[in-house]
Amino acid sequence: MTGNPNVLPYARAIARLLQGVVYNDDPLWKDILNNRVGIADYLEKIGVELVVDQPDGYAYTIQIPLDEDGGTVGLVRRTPMTYEASLICIFLRERLDDFDIGDHLNNRCLVAHKQLKEDIELFFKEKPNFKKFMREIDKHIRKVEEYGFLKIRTAGEKDDENIYEIKRVIKAKVSSDQIGAFRKQMEEYA
Repeated sequence: MTGNPNVLPYARAIARLLQGVVYNDDPLWKDILNNRVGIADYLEKIGVELVVDQPDGYAYTIQIPLDEDGGTVGLVRRTPMTYEASLICIFLRERLDDFDIGDHLNNRCLVAHKQLKEDIELFFKEKPNFKKFMREIDKHIRKVEEYGFLKIRTAGEKDDENIYEIKRVIKAKVSSDQIGAFRKQMEEYA
């Protein structure tokens, strides 16, 4: 990597992990796998844990709680998710679970922007804020893409023509328990 003997050979991989999720199509993926122990040891010293899901092809970091209150060193950026983005993530996670049940030639779960909007529309049609939500849905889908849960695989001239891959890291970030709690909450409101 560099001629400086003081710099770890996998420093770029560490820096990239601290910025967010690294997928198996990233050039640094092999560095992470080959130097997993060294990276994990370094990160632990600064209060961060390395999480690698090799079968699903992603790695990310989480902060290690330092006390009973869950305090951390504050190194990894935590972004609160809006209610609307959370709803979209739950739909994406359920779609990925359904996809995983089937027998497919590849492991990439794709969803069209238009289909995602239609699925959400069916679910929320009778809700009081439905019209406002649907007017702003494109903005919320873009936000979910910024969070790293969607990646454009085919870009259209308009948002409705985009085709996304649902990134598998959503399984680590949106648990089955959260989906169950959401479903229960929706049944109570119905």
